[in-house]
Amino acid sequence: MKNLSRRSHLVAAAGALLLGLAVAPAAHADSAYGCIYPQVCIYDDTSVTSPIVGRFQQVTSYWQYLSNPQSYYAVVNTRNDDVAYVLDSYGTHCIEPNGSMSSSGRITAIRIDSRSSC
Repeated sequence: MKNLSRRSHLVAAAGALLLGLAVAPAAHADSAYGCIYPQVCIYDDTSVTSPIVGRFQQVTSYWQYLSNPQSYYAVVNTRNDDVAYVLDSYGTHCIEPNGSMSSSGRITAIRIDSRSSC
């Protein structure tokens, strides 16, 4: 009887564990300020309420240059696990996952990297 009780507890514990895995919430990804996940967006001015003038989402090992470089810009990174590097007239800046920045510099290029932090 003691062995049967132990076995039923193990079966119940395994069932609870499997049930917990079956109903676990899915990973969550959000858009922000009109920038759709998993994009990195460039805005026409230092405000994220200004028009989006560039959208990027490909992880690369090289710079992706803008066809029309912007002065005074904002960048939003909606990616959950990747950083975005921004090259502007002041230098290189790193934007954390789900982060943003703005600058009065002239942005010329962007690079999305699979690193999860700057």
